[in-house]
Amino acid sequence: MDAALDLPGYAHALGRAQAAWRFASAELRKASALATVSAAWDIYLRDAGAGDVGPAHETTIAAAQLLSTDDPRRDGVLLWLADHAVPAIAEAAATLARMLGATRRFGTEDQDLLDAARDALAISSATPGPIGTVVAAASGSNHAVLEPLLIVAAAVDRLRGDAGFLEGSGHEVRLPLPRGTLTRYVAAAPAGCWALNLALLGAGAHAAGVPPPPGLASRASFRSGFEPEEIAGGLVRDAAAGWSGAYDRLSWLEPELARGRDALAHLSRNARTRHAWLIIAPMGSCTRTQLARALGLSRAGADIQACALAVAGLVTLGAGGQIAWTRKRPVDASAPPLDQGPLGDAVSDLDANLAQIDRLLARTAR
Repeated sequence: MDAALDLPGYAHALGRAQAAWRFASAELRKASALATVSAAWDIYLRDAGAGDVGPAHETTIAAAQLLSTDDPRRDGVLLWLADHAVPAIAEAAATLARMLGATRRFGTEDQDLLDAARDALAISSATPGPIGTVVAAASGSNHAVLEPLLIVAAAVDRLRGDAGFLEGSGHEVRLPLPRGTLTRYVAAAPAGCWALNLALLGAGAHAAGVPPPPGLASRASFRSGFEPEEIAGGLVRDAAAGWSGAYDRLSWLEPELARGRDALAHLSRNARTRHAWLIIAPMGSCTRTQLARALGLSRAGADIQACALAVAGLVTLGAGGQIAWTRKRPVDASAPPLDQGPLGDAVSDLDANLAQIDRLLARTAR
């Protein structure tokens, strides 16, 4: 049993994530929080199903990404996290919701699942259920490092008794054909695991001061017919993978932010470009409209930031206002941004005029 529960691996992953967050800069923490919300969306799709995102999304995986999907459930995820997640993640979710103009909240049924998950996490784990007992027995102690894991185990114990969370098994369908039979496996319909994973981003199943990672539980935890030992082993693996992901996000973002600082070091007064990089680096891409909303800029202002990032070799600019992260080096790193070159005055006037137009349009729309 001890071999099945890789508690040393879990503890190692948790410790690395704790240490990395403790020594991370404020900029790195903000960028990591944005990447965490993006990862939470990926976990949501894994647990709740791909959904009906339209024919345009059937041809590319990129279409399911947080900032480019047409899936209406995205608004609900972002707005719920902005309202209920721990502060770092809530702030990041609110920024992304503003970038996307999110307005559609979860319906009553989904909200009921989220409330049930939050209630299960609010109950003390001092008296563990069958799954928590397996985890505690394998460790031989109630060391603080196990507390986040025990909270998840206790919540799963409670929620397995809720019909909205317990999942069935998949089944095979046989289709008769002229020359034989085609057997196709049909997976079980998703249940409420997604709600627990969102709730875990806002309630104490994590080490103090460290934002929790998404995906601390999986759908396998709620399948009928599994023994407590099997579920406990899966929870340990899921938790280790979740905390490893948190460490990895900090690890790959740190050199990216440093690359941005070096590439933009020649800018003396355009701090907005650095703020723009703190959004592009963790998210990978966005549109100029989304960037303008995130930074509170006019359309011309967002264009200036996008062009400055492109000149610095940090992004490429595409059709439809797309701004995408890139490793390409600038063709001419000495070229000044548009607002600092010979056309600086013209660009400033254009930016001011467009900002005035935006204000007039907003006033007319009221």
